[in-house]
Amino acid sequence: MSHLTRQQQKVLATVLLLLLVGWSVRAWRQAHPPPPANPAAAIR
Repeated sequence: MSHLTRQQQKVLATVLLLLLVGWSVRAWRQAHPPPPANPAAAIR
């Protein structure tokens, strides 16, 4: 990465970090699905 400017390196690092966070959140949400909604409780 020596041919990239300092600003380009920061942008690339930020994009990679956001991708990693997004993939982590997706994996966590798939492993921990929300509990099913109880329609009877919503009426009260």
